[in-house]
Amino acid sequence: MEQTQKFFDLLLDIRRLYVEDMNALLTTHQLSSAQWLIFKEIAKKEPTTLVEVARSRKIEKPTATKVIHKLIELNLIQTSEGKDKREKILNLTDFGKQHYEMMLKDVIQKQKDISGEIEELQVVTEQLEKIYKHLESGKEERIGRTH
Repeated sequence: MEQTQKFFDLLLDIRRLYVEDMNALLTTHQLSSAQWLIFKEIAKKEPTTLVEVARSRKIEKPTATKVIHKLIELNLIQTSEGKDKREKILNLTDFGKQHYEMMLKDVIQKQKDISGEIEELQVVTEQLEKIYKHLESGKEERIGRTH
């Protein structure tokens, strides 16, 4: 098998296993990995809006809306009206802030457990960032050609 193909196959397998591990951990907090990513995004950028969350997570607004409603049901986030009545400002509730800190500690510990003592982790991360940027620039070029 060609090295490039092996790399991408391994990357996909790692992602699948990682998501399974994270879902097992996050289920104890009543969240899925997709919900966690949006919850974390709101926590990092609060106050924020649904549009900003969807854009930064690169997901469709209806998908973000569905997850945000679940986070509201769990009393993790709250909404308030923005300048425009259609715009909703998203913030963590007090309970959500406490829950986020607890979950973040668990996630960081799980990530440390998974990555172990890999000394080259920074080098690998930098290389993956280069691949990501290359894929992103190619996507922008493809989108530019279609418009």
